Amino acid sequence: MTWKRPEHIPYPSVWHTFQAKDTESDQVVTYRVQDLPEERFEEAIAHMMEYFVYDEPTCRAKDIVNEQQSVDEIADLWREFVKLRLVLVCFKEGSDEIAGMNMLYVSQQSDKEEYQCKGSVWRCIYDLVDYTMKKANVYERYGVDKYLGAMGLSVAPNYRGRGIATEILRARIPLCKAVGLPLTSTCFTAIGSQVAAAKAGYEETYVVSYEDMAKVDERFVFPNITTKYVKCMSKRVE
Repeated sequence: MTWKRPEHIPYPSVWHTFQAKDTESDQVVTYRVQDLPEERFEEAIAHMMEYFVYDEPTCRAKDIVNEQQSVDEIADLWREFVKLRLVLVCFKEGSDEIAGMNMLYVSQQSDKEEYQCKGSVWRCIYDLVDYTMKKANVYERYGVDKYLGAMGLSVAPNYRGRGIATEILRARIPLCKAVGLPLTSTCFTAIGSQVAAAKAGYEETYVVSYEDMAKVDERFVFPNITTKYVKCMSKRVE
């Protein structure tokens, strides 16, 4: 990943604010989506390890938490992402508790280095995502040479049911505008994130069922998975 955040863009910046119910009552309060501050990097990794690896359908189906090498490798990848200063985090006004976050990076057509991982579970999940994004043909379809990608969208249990995932996905657009990225595109593996992306105005670029993915590679069998499709969903930055 050779992309660098433009130095003239203030960091951390707030990209989006919205109103939603409080966690303690039905009162409507303000939430903000902003850059993840540097001093919160490791806390953000811990958040993802506490929630995402247990909740995300493919991770759960393959029981990734019981393969330490895979868990370590995904954490190391997220540590590379946070260095780019693109990761988004959501806070309720008046609180410093992480309500939700999105692990973001920049995919560039010119990047030739292939990411390598050795844990069998993480390799399988990564290859599923990689296959989907290659079939989506994002660079050619949208006529871009780089875009904002993601690998990990999470909302803390106490904050769910408030549309926070949708608002985090909306916040990608002003972020992209500021740093000069023409598109955001992601492989969404869960029905919840797919619904959130649709509400945020993302279109379906490529859709394939988990049933059909199992025919592509025998590793792509995810026991008891309840989401029906894997979807690459994208949104142009206008």
